[in-house]
Amino acid sequence: MDTMSQNVVVIGAGISGLLSALALAKEGHHVTVVERESEVGGVCRSYRVGPYKVDTGPHIITRLNGGPLRRLIDDYFDTVPVFVPHGEYYVRSSDKMRPFPWTLKKFALFDPIPKSDRIELIQTITSVFSQRALRMLNDDVSVQDVIHNATLSPQTLSFIDTMCRFMTGTGMERTPLTRFFDSQDYKNKNKKEVQDPLDYLNGIKNAITKKGALDQYYPKGGVQTLINAIMSSMPYDLVEIRTSHEMTGIETRDGAVTGVTTKSGTIPADMVIYSPLVSELPTYLDGLPGDYVDELTSLETVRALTLWLGLDEPFFATDGSEIWIDSDPPCWVVPTTNYDAALAPRGHQLVGIATNLRPDMDIETVKRDLLAAIKDRLPGIEDHIMMEHWQVLVPEKAAWVVGRRMPACETPVGGLYLVGTDTMCKSMGVTRASYSVLELLDTLKRKGIISS
Repeated sequence: MDTMSQNVVVIGAGISGLLSALALAKEGHHVTVVERESEVGGVCRSYRVGPYKVDTGPHIITRLNGGPLRRLIDDYFDTVPVFVPHGEYYVRSSDKMRPFPWTLKKFALFDPIPKSDRIELIQTITSVFSQRALRMLNDDVSVQDVIHNATLSPQTLSFIDTMCRFMTGTGMERTPLTRFFDSQDYKNKNKKEVQDPLDYLNGIKNAITKKGALDQYYPKGGVQTLINAIMSSMPYDLVEIRTSHEMTGIETRDGAVTGVTTKSGTIPADMVIYSPLVSELPTYLDGLPGDYVDELTSLETVRALTLWLGLDEPFFATDGSEIWIDSDPPCWVVPTTNYDAALAPRGHQLVGIATNLRPDMDIETVKRDLLAAIKDRLPGIEDHIMMEHWQVLVPEKAAWVVGRRMPACETPVGGLYLVGTDTMCKSMGVTRASYSVLELLDTLKRKGIISS
């Protein structure tokens, strides 16, 4: 196939759909974006709640230094957001706050976990690292399967389970071990099938000396500034964005897409990029193979609850975010005004507090418990709350779990491609979405549809 301009319809104007539209338009294709909501951005938006500017859930952009979003920015953005370094991660327990133990040495001194458990876990981590480096370990094994023979305390098991839930949306019994090696694999760009001893020793050195999350950032002005940068970079002679425009079906002929139907009519298309929940794709398209439908519909959605608090004085003094490990429920705390004071009135602080929602959880009960945990952990904070705003969101469209692979970018239908956080097992959030768009572009390059 040549690189002649095609008519492309992008379904969904979230971060994945907008990045896809920008890249394809910059590659010379005519793009129509169909979005059922009245605004673009999906879960990457910011909006006002009184005098405060909240994001749709706390957002920290990972792997910005040389990662997938940076590649897309360098290749396609005309306007680049200002990113502020995230800072350190802290673990707050009932008695005090500690820096997150990134290295084995610091983990050995991490006193929220009993000393005997720390020793046993370090031995397990070293053994697992060695087996994996030598290709002797199945990456799809669960974290629980790795530690099932360990004699760990309930306190330690709770800590491990909490970290799994923040990284994948599921507990340790379904979190794949490879999720914890994902960052290492990203940095080891020249990963070989069989590592030599020097590679192995360098990996051990990294585990001992790693300096934390140095490549993580917050977009100044809120996550909306990332969407604004994408929109201002669009070549609008090649892009049309139709909001409040609900897609009702995908039309095909002879096994290939021909258009997208909406309540307003049909939009002809040579290529369709689908970015909503892929588990819902079969409702818009007949004739998909049964096993493919099963693959899509078996994906599990991840939900999160976020509470935004506007405070009339700072309660969180340190740059960086906090993980509350022994609160009920556990939560991730991001004081966004520590990165940009303009998100709140002068002297005020805005903080986002997020927790995972399991399918069986009653949302009102979780809200009550989360507020109680905050007041218990920070005595007196209730007298300084000027704004309280709740959000129920889908930060990851599919959980990264053991035994479940994400669907590939290419589909069984000619000209139909998938992007989004339910098509990629790498990282999380905006970074995972960016990986999916790069996978789309690499696929189109191989097929000769784009040239660069």
